[in-house]
Amino acid sequence: MEIVIRSLQFDNCLRYETRQKKEDWLKPFNKLEDFIVSQDIYKNGPIFFSVNSNQEENFTYYLPINSPVQLPEETDFSFQDSFKLEKALFLRQADGVMDVNVAVQKLKDYADFNEIKLEDTYFFVVHELYDDYIIDLFCPILEAGGNE
Repeated sequence: MEIVIRSLQFDNCLRYETRQKKEDWLKPFNKLEDFIVSQDIYKNGPIFFSVNSNQEENFTYYLPINSPVQLPEETDFSFQDSFKLEKALFLRQADGVMDVNVAVQKLKDYADFNEIKLEDTYFFVVHELYDDYIIDLFCPILEAGGNE
């Protein structure tokens, strides 16, 4: 898999923050899906989430939706007008090719070799395809060196 520099942007996102074990990363997907159905909201993009490498139990999930919404006060969700990463290292990880930890390490190694300073937060965009997952991994670039 090739590592390249890309941006990432989604408008009108539902946001959900939670503390959980890394191996439970899929559990909030059902909570997000159930919420949009109960509120007559339509998703228009893939669920994605972030994890900070210094606080691996803190996850923030995002779900792009079709338009801005007013959320009930008694919800665990919030609304974010826009989500954007201007410049990030990108790696597509197809299931069975490598695990997430290997993909993260591959990005770190690439950044070190190319003198690129990365943020400590990784973003995982999850595409469901034929009962399988393809994961796009993004890590925002803080500063690029001479080898990029």
